[in-house]
Amino acid sequence: MKLTPNHRHVAVKQAVKDKKAPTNPLENALYRHLNGDRTTVLDEAVLYAHDAYSHTYKREVLESFLLVEASPAEIQSVTKVPVAVVEAYAHLFFDPSAFCDELDRIEYAYTYTKNDYGADLKRKAVDYGKEFLKVRLSRSSSDIAPSAVMVQNEIRATAYMLSACAKTNAIDSDVSKEARAWAQLALKASENQEEELAVAGVEEIMIALEVKDETTNVEKSGLRPEDIIH
Repeated sequence: MKLTPNHRHVAVKQAVKDKKAPTNPLENALYRHLNGDRTTVLDEAVLYAHDAYSHTYKREVLESFLLVEASPAEIQSVTKVPVAVVEAYAHLFFDPSAFCDELDRIEYAYTYTKNDYGADLKRKAVDYGKEFLKVRLSRSSSDIAPSAVMVQNEIRATAYMLSACAKTNAIDSDVSKEARAWAQLALKASENQEEELAVAGVEEIMIALEVKDETTNVEKSGLRPEDIIH
């Protein structure tokens, strides 16, 4: 990894110390914000991105998505953070292009120590991919891509294996705690899939009723009303 993902943020903070304003519009907006400039209108996306960076959980969620190359549109679909803000965040605070390959991403995730939440989320992100994050962090099935079905199945399988291991461990052991966490995630994934199946089932019934409207439409049903036994 040639650069750290926050290299532009570091450069802007150094520019503030050196009193040399950057020329890049996003970096210049952050420079003025960090410099306490309240006389001009600053880029709203940059302010929003800086606010997210300043909060641990917001920061870790955005960075975990960016770490596994989720697109700004994908991140917006789950977090509701506008695309422009995600792009500003990626440019200023967590540049995905700083990683040369998957090994760089894995090393970064497994050596991350700023906080336990971020370390856990980033490690799981590189282990299971962006679809895992969509399942874990989304609130409804509408946020989950069709390819996430495979991940849902993997989550349920993992939860099952861990629950089996937990039977031979104390209830307050790390294994049991991990099993409970995965069980909750598996339940959420199952609920999302059941919702999708329910919607699909309703659509199939509606189609069937339209095709077999036997009481009012002879052309669609192919049957005469007098041939139907009620």
